[in-house]
Amino acid sequence: MEFCEKCGSLMKPTREEKSAFLICSSCGKKVKLTKSKSKAYTITRKIEHTPADKLEVIEVKKMKALTDEEREELEDSYGDMLEQMEYD
Repeated sequence: MEFCEKCGSLMKPTREEKSAFLICSSCGKKVKLTKSKSKAYTITRKIEHTPADKLEVIEVKKMKALTDEEREELEDSYGDMLEQMEYD
């Protein structure tokens, strides 16, 4: 951690193009970091995501082929269900 020589406030690391700097949060004084000092700092950025940015992962499983008997049972079940819905 380094403090500003001018005002004594904490200096925060930042990156501009290919160079790293320490910038005072109060007075704005900027000091270029040398390679030996820049290894002591890690510059991170927090990225805020909106709900639209979120990724939904869906797993798709390949279904086995139905036999004729299984297909008839399903068709009957669907037919019964549709009839039930018509009466409700």
